[in-house]
Amino acid sequence: MARAPITAVMKARHFAEKARKGELQRTFVDNYGNEPEQFFICMDTLKRRYGEDYAKIPYGAIGFYTYLVDKMGTGLKQLMAGARKFKLDEINRKDLASLTERAAEISGIPTIEELEKDEMEGILLD
Repeated sequence: MARAPITAVMKARHFAEKARKGELQRTFVDNYGNEPEQFFICMDTLKRRYGEDYAKIPYGAIGFYTYLVDKMGTGLKQLMAGARKFKLDEINRKDLASLTERAAEISGIPTIEELEKDEMEGILLD
């Protein structure tokens, strides 16, 4: 997971710097605007939450926040909807599965194969 949030931070800084220098590509400006307040989609949320202090937030942090809210938040909502659990306190480790042996080893969350094996044994032994 480390590369994606770091990329969000780096790209946010990059585009904010390009905007400051007036070097954004025309297609980017046409689609998203030429000011960070226009092209950072979470800027309005941050303005409402922090008032005038939002201007003190580094653009890299805004990129990271956007990554967490959009990517991670959406993924978590999809996971919860799939599990038919619509409140955060209802979801637990049993609703998760590791995709790799390494992830299972580190997290203690069984792989999909292990979960399927346990499920099949339960069906066959009943």
